[in-house]
Amino acid sequence: MKRTLILILAASFCAFAQEGGNVMYQSADPAGAIAWGSFEKGSTAPVKSAPYSGTINNESIQTLADGNRIVQTNTGMVSRDSQGRTRQDAALPAIGNLSAASAPHLVFIQDPVAGTSYTLNLTDKTAWKNPMFPGGTGGPGAAVGTFFIQTASGPPPVPPPAPPMIALTKHLATDEQLEANTESLGSQTMEGVVVNGVRTTHTIPAGQIGNDRPISIVTEVWTSTDLKTIISSKRNDPRMGEQTFRLTNIVRAEPDPSLFAVPADFKIVDGGPKTIIYRRNQ
Repeated sequence: MKRTLILILAASFCAFAQEGGNVMYQSADPAGAIAWGSFEKGSTAPVKSAPYSGTINNESIQTLADGNRIVQTNTGMVSRDSQGRTRQDAALPAIGNLSAASAPHLVFIQDPVAGTSYTLNLTDKTAWKNPMFPGGTGGPGAAVGTFFIQTASGPPPVPPPAPPMIALTKHLATDEQLEANTESLGSQTMEGVVVNGVRTTHTIPAGQIGNDRPISIVTEVWTSTDLKTIISSKRNDPRMGEQTFRLTNIVRAEPDPSLFAVPADFKIVDGGPKTIIYRRNQ
């Protein structure tokens, strides 16, 4: 029997580390949703004259009521050139019983010079093209893309209506509206660069979501002022567990320009929802 999931990338198509967006994997079945990426949104304006490359490392740990732990990890590569163009390579994680090993490998490119963003599917050699809105103009410097995931062979099914965004997404989106306390963590050196740290504690008052006691959500973000990018972040939410992000193997040099171009043998597809294929775990 065929099944179709919906994958929503509600985040910047540039590097998670640079822009600090969240990637939401939302499913229409019990596979659920996973918050992925770093946790504090930064400026959507392109960062120029601060090129670098590095490895992004994400980990999500959720501890269940019976003491069982669900651990998910994800790694990829990120690059930014002196013109502010960015590229992120990331294989999609497992979703439910769908195999991460056979997931499509996606590459996200933002080109503020051309005003265009691309999502490259390295598996089927397609490039999904979307306009890129200027940062600070009301439209985010990134787009929200919807991908319909087909879980069986055959032609893509007619996309179903998108399910309502679940509580996880709502809570992530409205954290800044909660009571908050911010404190400086000072400066230190991480991965060879000087970073400044900030800890923010958001509090959900007792009774607001049916909770009998206040809930504290603690986020720590360490940012490089030279690179204008997040080097490390950690978010601890009792409802969802702990998510951490780390940028490692940083090289402060101009990346190869070809990283920000669509390969000549790729087919370019303009806008609209996309279909990608997962194979079931056996």
